[in-house]
Amino acid sequence: MEQRISGKEHSGGGHSGTPRPVGNRQGGDLATELETWNRAFSELELPWHWDVGTYRELLNVAGDGDCVAAYIEREQPHLLQVYEKSFLRDLVREARERCRAETAG
Repeated sequence: MEQRISGKEHSGGGHSGTPRPVGNRQGGDLATELETWNRAFSELELPWHWDVGTYRELLNVAGDGDCVAAYIEREQPHLLQVYEKSFLRDLVREARERCRAETAG
């Protein structure tokens, strides 16, 4: 079962689900970023999935550098009873970098 950051749909005035710019990110870049995050989660067999709304919320809360930590703190705090936040963050980031390299190559 996939985990989402919130149970509510992120639908603002006529939002069609098409990625819109986030900060300096255009829709295509955002879609690529989300794909690499979600592929990393899958590679690590984590039942997590970030959609555009989730990622925007995480960026607003934590900034790009610490989205994983923010997600863990907010949605997976039970993991912090067993693992250090930095270990989980680094594990996911390393998997994401592998996914990025595969996509680029």
